[in-house]
Amino acid sequence: VRRRGALLGAALSLGLGTPTAARSPARAAATPITDEAFAELEMRARTAYRAKRLDEAYALLTELHELEPEVGQWLERRAQCLVDLKRFSDAIRDFDAAVNLYEPEYKSLGLLSNRALAYEGLSDWNGALRDYDEVVRLSNAVDRAPPYVLNSRGNVLCSLGRYEEALESYRLATETFQKSRNLSGAIYARSNAALMLAELGREDEAIAEFEAVARRAAGSIDARAALAAMRWSRGEVEEAETTWNWACEKINSGVLTEGGPALDGCALYRDEDWLRRIRRWPPSMVDKQMRFVRLR
Repeated sequence: VRRRGALLGAALSLGLGTPTAARSPARAAATPITDEAFAELEMRARTAYRAKRLDEAYALLTELHELEPEVGQWLERRAQCLVDLKRFSDAIRDFDAAVNLYEPEYKSLGLLSNRALAYEGLSDWNGALRDYDEVVRLSNAVDRAPPYVLNSRGNVLCSLGRYEEALESYRLATETFQKSRNLSGAIYARSNAALMLAELGREDEAIAEFEAVARRAAGSIDARAALAAMRWSRGEVEEAETTWNWACEKINSGVLTEGGPALDGCALYRDEDWLRRIRRWPPSMVDKQMRFVRLR
């Protein structure tokens, strides 16, 4: 399910004691590097990260941390890099160390949401949920709705089997995406909500939602694959075949994450491991899909 990439840069923040990238006079005097050289080192780290040269970015951020070991943001940024490197345990250690360096009143929403991604990478759903819940709580305090976090929170609740709560989180994400006029995000979160309806046995509602998604998003393979699986399970063989063939022959590829690569729907939706582990459909929908593709 949609996973927002860790962003190397300024984190969303709430509270006092906001960290600064500027070096303290005492630290500047104690280290053999000029302010100009330090700024250049930081820029090189940003450039390397944005170019996806992650090992280089990690090394440069380590240099920055060694020059300013009392500044938490270098550990936070290095941890973000570690998330992208899929070194999730190391990322969590750096995130925790950064928190210990920040003022108690300072809360980095970016740190919390990215640490939650690291917990997800370790399949630690409860750890991820704690951080996502904290982001939602802090965001509500300043009326800052985080739709990507709400969607990710729904993913974790689904993995925990808490489908009613996941449904609510996906619906809030859909509403928030719509308010910000992010159609692709709204479509994706609405499709996730429909999956929860199906898992809860509310099949008529789920089908109506998937049909609405398919109408609004002409290229949505996900909604059509789910529709085909559900119709097949209800004995609506012709409708299932028509829906599936439309996805495979008329679309055949789609984008599941905003800005992500085009995906071959026909291949991926035959892959049980991908559906369960990457796309993270709920169990009953995976079972329906597998019966459909294996028996048709």
